[in-house]
Amino acid sequence: MKKTLFANGTIVHADGVKSQDILIRGEQIISIGKNLESNADTQIIDCKNKLIFPGIIDPHTHMGIPIKGGFSADDFETGTRSALNGGVTTIIDFTILDNDQTLQESMYERHRLAEVSHSDYALHCNITRFSPSLLREIPKLIAHGIISFKVFTTYKEAGMMLTYEQITEVAKVIAEHNGILMVHAEDDAEITSALVPLMAENHVEPFYHGLSRPDSAEELAVKRLVAIAKETGCKIYIVHLNSEKGLNAAKKQQSIFIETCPHYLLLDDSVYKRKDGRMFVASPPLRKPSDSEALWEGIINGDIHTLGTDHCPFCTADKKEGIPFQNIPNGMGGVETLFPVMLAQWIVRDLPLPRLVELMSVAPATIFGLHPRKGEIAVGSDADLMVVDPKNITSSWKGKLVSVTDWNAYTEFPAIFPEQVWLRGERINAKEFTRDQKSGKFIHCN
Repeated sequence: MKKTLFANGTIVHADGVKSQDILIRGEQIISIGKNLESNADTQIIDCKNKLIFPGIIDPHTHMGIPIKGGFSADDFETGTRSALNGGVTTIIDFTILDNDQTLQESMYERHRLAEVSHSDYALHCNITRFSPSLLREIPKLIAHGIISFKVFTTYKEAGMMLTYEQITEVAKVIAEHNGILMVHAEDDAEITSALVPLMAENHVEPFYHGLSRPDSAEELAVKRLVAIAKETGCKIYIVHLNSEKGLNAAKKQQSIFIETCPHYLLLDDSVYKRKDGRMFVASPPLRKPSDSEALWEGIINGDIHTLGTDHCPFCTADKKEGIPFQNIPNGMGGVETLFPVMLAQWIVRDLPLPRLVELMSVAPATIFGLHPRKGEIAVGSDADLMVVDPKNITSSWKGKLVSVTDWNAYTEFPAIFPEQVWLRGERINAKEFTRDQKSGKFIHCN
């Protein structure tokens, strides 16, 4: 079995930056240390003046999901090709529960669609309707390697919302079997209260999207979820938290994990007034600069646990000009730009690189049961690695992306793309992938 030695590099661990070599055999890391020896059959990768990061885990993607009469632009093939190009070696996507479908049936269907995946993948299970029979399936999915279950406190009009009382019952079952509850946290009644007067006055431009989903909706939902966590003992992971009010309600609460996204850190609601403002419509919406500042503070001081993308991309033709904001497909891409853009921000802001590894590799792996196989550079872990030149920061995006989309929210920001990406001991060139190459594996969570 072939060996590869990454020599003379600097490894970015969650607990520090260390000058170490890495020796891999097959799919796994077998040794880490200084001046590791190699033999004539060992491939040597000289990483002098380079940083070596663990592969990134994006804990929140939506590949090829149905939304408002269409589908998000990426399926598992195109989306994971983009992911690997940006250094994301594992994604965690979601099942989709159709009418009269069981949770297991939704799982099998998602597995079928993910057969074309290039990156490794795990799954969360969406629970978008409530019934005792669905609750009884939760232990079966946990045994299958799916330990996280997502519910929504809004989207009543789409038939996806659970009441807080129903969420409490779901949380009890999940807690009993040591799973984790994920929640889209926006209070539906608060949204309805804000939306009705806007519709009455025919305010339908993209800017009003944000006003229709006020930050008080997130704050109210988060407070209810904190109470549910305390009542049930269930671990709750709040996806795409985006407001200062929501953060203040969630931070330092036992059993509460907080995710935010790059678009909430880097963009604000002023973009809705741009000519392409419709392209930034996602839920929850972009907020004020003060909210972004509060989220950055949460990132730095540890109140926020992970960075996910909520990857749900669309082409410009998918979000037609002039249609009311409530009819615009919700979502933005981000899996390919997650690491390059955030690493550049870390360098520009002079933030500690181990914190970036904690947010984007170690924490999602640990929270969702992928650790120690995924999430860090350690003996016995999968050889998911990136080799990066930290000085190779660029504002020119030409030829950098492999995405099928014609629009990206981040090309106005600097980026540092990885020079090499390795998935389970194999060097990846996403730009040369064909649809028939299926290098990804389903990773059991436990």
